[in-house]
This record gives sequence, C-alpha cells and structure tokens, in this order.
Amino acid sequence: MSIMDNKVYLIKSDTDYALRMLVNLALRNDAGPVTAAVLVDGQNVPVDFAYKILQKLRRAKILNSFKGVNGGFVLAKKPEEISLADIIEAVQGRLIIRPCLLGDDHCVSAKPCPVSVKLQKLQETLDNEIRGITLAKIIGIKFSIS
Repeated sequence: MSIMDNKVYLIKSDTDYALRMLVNLALRNDAGPVTAAVLVDGQNVPVDFAYKILQKLRRAKILNSFKGVNGGFVLAKKPEEISLADIIEAVQGRLIIRPCLLGDDHCVSAKPCPVSVKLQKLQETLDNEIRGITLAKIIGIKFSIS
C-alpha cells in the first residue's frame, strides 16, 4: 500500500497502469496484437515499466504475447472472464485487510479476536466485490457468448 497525503491506497500505481492497458486492449477487441508502446500512448507510463507489468499479466495468463514484426499483446481470455481480482493479484498480490485474516499462522492471538471476526466479514465483502467486477463491466460493453 502506498501512503500519500496521509491516505492509504489499496490499488498501487502499477495495478492502475495494468488496468488502463487492459482497458485499452479490450476496447481494441480482436484488432490483433498491440505493442506496449501503443498500449501506454498518452498514459504517461514508461514503456520499460509497462513491459514489466505486461509480463506479470502474461504469467498470470491474462495476456498472450507474440514476438516479431507483428508482435504485441492480446487478451488471453474474454473481458467478461477477467476479474478485477485477477488483475490485482497478478500485479500486486491479493488485497488483505490485515495479516491475521490469512489464517492462524499469521495471527498473534491464540484465537480469533472480536476485531478479526468483524474484519473477516469486510474481507469477504471485498473479495466478493472485486471478483464480481470484470474487465467487460469496467469498459461497459456486453460481449456475446460464442
């Protein structure tokens, strides 16, 4: 998490860049491979940094990449199959409210405390919400199922 102006941001800048590049790619729907330079055009993202982010997305099987003259990146799945959680986890890791919510090995107390019980519900809500937001919903396009 980044701290700026006494605020904590859950979504890191590299995840924000990933989202913007994926939106750009999804809006090009079936236009063929798109280079990193095209994906970051006008985004104020250094191309070298974009490549690192795109490689994380490729390793997570969100993107496919192709080398060569006509190379670039394409979505590996349909936009409605890519959740916000998939993107966040690929780039920065799972969003966790507190380490104790990861299980007994991460909790400093012997049993769940009242704080953890309440935060567990918040964690479940967060997980469900970000799993329910897809790339298709973000760009507001309904895709037909083939």
